Amino acid sequence: MDGAHLKGKYKGTILHAVIMDGNNQILHIGYGIFPIETTDSWAWFLEKLHECIGDVEGLTMVTDRAPAIVVSIQNVFPNAQHRLCAFHLIGNIVHTFGKQKKKTTILFWKLVRAYKTTEFEFYWGRLRNIRDDVATYLSQIPREKWTIVYCPTTRYDYMTSNSVESMNDILNKARKLPILPLLEFFRALMQKWFYKRWIAAEGIQGWSVSGVDNTTYQVHDFKSGGIVNLREKTCSSRYWKLTGLSCGHVIMVLMHLKIDHCGHMAIDAYKIETY
Repeated sequence: MDGAHLKGKYKGTILHAVIMDGNNQILHIGYGIFPIETTDSWAWFLEKLHECIGDVEGLTMVTDRAPAIVVSIQNVFPNAQHRLCAFHLIGNIVHTFGKQKKKTTILFWKLVRAYKTTEFEFYWGRLRNIRDDVATYLSQIPREKWTIVYCPTTRYDYMTSNSVESMNDILNKARKLPILPLLEFFRALMQKWFYKRWIAAEGIQGWSVSGVDNTTYQVHDFKSGGIVNLREKTCSSRYWKLTGLSCGHVIMVLMHLKIDHCGHMAIDAYKIETY
């Protein structure tokens, strides 16, 4: 979640929230326009968001360190995990201590993305040696807020709020519009995205399978299609043979046969046992 300033005749702030869908694509789920960004505006925005999504198990919210956001999340989503955007955090460090050397920045990101406590403590010691002031600054922020290794819940590997910053970038020109055209821009953009993704999903579901014999099947995909032979583990698209991973044609055949998984169709090099 984040806010962005409006640029047109009517000044104000737009607050918005995005999530990532199963294909790791941005999905915009809420936005609101306010005169200024305050605790009251964030509280109202989150209350409306709560009306839409309710209490979601395992919900993690990633934002900057604005006090208004912190208080509002605690009040409206008390069971949600609030985590800090590492990109904003390094920006705060630069603002406080000046531009950092490349080595310091690299150490910071290694600390953010360390998966083992031993790894974290190793890089923490190195940061202490070269920039004790930066390390002292970071020590004042709970580690579970900005690192993976000390986060007690699932952060889904999202250490920044870059997805919502991408929305700000998309809105760069639209933020100059009057309020109603701005809202219409949002509505039209979301309609376009949803329709495009729906068509993509329907395209897969619209594929059909017809049997040739008990091991060979023809898959119709509105293009060149594919002939799949399960015994020989081949598909005429050649993707299966060249990558060792099941292509969409193979997956459709397995679905046709009521087989719920396709992991066994991968070559041994990809299997857990081999690893």
